[in-house]
Amino acid sequence: MEENFAANFGGAILAGGQSERMGFNKALLEIDGEPLIAKVARVLNEAGVGNFQIVGGDSATFTSLGYSCLSDEYPGEGPLGGIITALNYFKSQGKKHVLIVACDLPNISKNFINEMFLKSIEEPESILVPVVEEHLQWMHALWPTDVLPVLLKSFSSSNRAPWRATEDLQILKIEGADPHVLFDIDEPDDLTRILQSGASWKEDSTES
Repeated sequence: MEENFAANFGGAILAGGQSERMGFNKALLEIDGEPLIAKVARVLNEAGVGNFQIVGGDSATFTSLGYSCLSDEYPGEGPLGGIITALNYFKSQGKKHVLIVACDLPNISKNFINEMFLKSIEEPESILVPVVEEHLQWMHALWPTDVLPVLLKSFSSSNRAPWRATEDLQILKIEGADPHVLFDIDEPDDLTRILQSGASWKEDSTES
């Protein structure tokens, strides 16, 4: 894919989760010597998305690492608040689509991101969401910024789940997505699976 095509898309990395099940900031968890959030940011850059923001989380630390950050407009309200924050920002920047991903994707793939960008040409008004074992992967989705008013209306009605907030919107399900690419680290057992694959890890020590 040509880099100037990917430049039409904004990118957002959601880092506002509390990481309660992990017991530390998983965005800074080092896998094979690289913090998770740095891996995600690097792959976005490799996919041509140089214009991305980290939404929520420890903005002081992320800024010190050289990343641009957005304060979550709805802290503590779940990922939908971060999604709305990102869409609002990039809509103001004139972007038509925003790739929104979680900060805890150790196997995130440049090729899969580019495949999503190409699919968006066919259905530019749809939200593109990968599907793994019949579950929609909202934390690796491509969003048209034009859906923002619908999301805001749903959010104001106390809906916090992306699937519920998008019930009246067009969704293009990307079937057959590779579970390995979309694997996320939510709890200690997930980290164990990564280690069993031969990876090494180091807990974030910035809070000690």
